[in-house]
Amino acid sequence: VSGAPLPQWTVERLKRAVKCFVAEGLIEPRLLHQAASRKVSSERLVTLVAGIKRANPDLTLAQIGAQLEAMYERTPRGGTRWAPSSVKSLLDRAEKLQLLDAETL
Repeated sequence: VSGAPLPQWTVERLKRAVKCFVAEGLIEPRLLHQAASRKVSSERLVTLVAGIKRANPDLTLAQIGAQLEAMYERTPRGGTRWAPSSVKSLLDRAEKLQLLDAETL
């Protein structure tokens, strides 16, 4: 070991490592499936945030975050405090999916 700092973990690096560990028989394959359930939860959050925004278009990002906290909704990473940037990210995804368009009513 040279004492050089280890590289930072990224999502992709972690996924590759888990797949290798499964292939080597070091961890159970079900760990790969748990990550898929997080995606479903994230998609649910996109729909939820889009619904909140459509119900009251005048809400700010912070107000939407406060509403999510009042509903005890966890952030995509499992936190309890919603940053405006996290709400904006979900709204941007909802926009790409056309969940905020009036025609989708």
